[in-house]
Amino acid sequence: MDLNNTTVIWISVAGAIAVPILMLLRSGRRDVLPYLAGYFAFFGLGPAVNFALGRDIYYGIVTDRIAAASFGLLLGLLSMLLVGVLLPVRRGALDRTRLDGSAHPLPLLAPLLLGLAGYALTILAWHGPAMLTGNKLDRITLAGPWHYDYLLLQTMACSLYFAARSTRFGTIAYATNIACYVVYCLVTNERDFLFALFAVLLHVQIFRRRAMSLRLALIGGTGILVATYLASIRSPGVGAGTTRLLNEGTVTFPDTYVMNLVPVQMPYRYGETYWDALLGVLPVGQQYALAQWLVDLYAPGSPGGYGFSLTAEAYLNFGMAGIPLVFAALTLMQRLLARRADHGGFYLYASMLFTITWMYNFRGESFALVKTLVYGAVLYGGLHLSGTLLTRYRRVSRPRVTPVRKGPRHRRAPALR
Repeated sequence: MDLNNTTVIWISVAGAIAVPILMLLRSGRRDVLPYLAGYFAFFGLGPAVNFALGRDIYYGIVTDRIAAASFGLLLGLLSMLLVGVLLPVRRGALDRTRLDGSAHPLPLLAPLLLGLAGYALTILAWHGPAMLTGNKLDRITLAGPWHYDYLLLQTMACSLYFAARSTRFGTIAYATNIACYVVYCLVTNERDFLFALFAVLLHVQIFRRRAMSLRLALIGGTGILVATYLASIRSPGVGAGTTRLLNEGTVTFPDTYVMNLVPVQMPYRYGETYWDALLGVLPVGQQYALAQWLVDLYAPGSPGGYGFSLTAEAYLNFGMAGIPLVFAALTLMQRLLARRADHGGFYLYASMLFTITWMYNFRGESFALVKTLVYGAVLYGGLHLSGTLLTRYRRVSRPRVTPVRKGPRHRRAPALR
């Protein structure tokens, strides 16, 4: 092991630990950004720590590039810190009264949530026992062709927490859907629900008078253990105990692999993948997933996948300078939404959806991130428009009752005798 590479790794780890701490000191415990930075640091640098300690790591990682990948992630975290310092959020709780005052009824939300719950229950009742005995690919196959579409919809549905809580029926529908969603993910060995639930909790605390940092830390730690357990079920992995826990950072593989190829064997893309991501959302666009591109290069014909990462895509396009630029742009978007989270239901929904999507697609690519955000905006717009139309229809269809106007009282004339 090269001493210089080890030094770079430990400097990157120390800097990555310092970033969320500095964010907490700047914006307080209700800010979502420090928790996101801590999440990225853990899942981005875990294998690097194992490597520096001489432990086992995933065999596909290019060890000569681990130091470069670690430093690249540190640059991304530092850019998050810079934007967070320049655009701080309110340290106190956000105004729940203003949020409730701007609430718009979404009458079709509860039926949507119950429909998603019904879909999960149908799949579980029909294929649940067979899923429990199969591997990851077998379970996804049994779940049917709409498996990933269902998970995408659930990302948006979980982000509608505050809108659902506005009515008793919506609260019941939301809780029912969450329960079915968690069971579905456990049976199909998916970890998506962890990102969704943690993002919801992060946004719940920004409206509380007392921040629940200790509770969030316990919940976050439990989530990491659950994620590790699910990963150990679907793949043997490398190592056990803390080694296995730190090796959950699968982004190190695509990061080091891409850095080993570009620009020596392949040229930089100079924004091509981001342009493709924007066009791929449209019906006329075609998207060749970077995750599939990685599989075709690393293991052609393999039925499995390795994911990708936002850091690898940034490096693929613009080299090391692209990582802080991309993370700064994403942090700016998060800040613009978080600073207006109590100004209306859509801003709060968009902030939650963006948080979940950023966490999930940290080991994904820009196309999935853009697709989720665009489709999520369309879904909310449809729910909002349907609510407006139903409200107007009820007003028009409700019969008008014209009040009977009584005239002035007249004294009755005395009868003639």
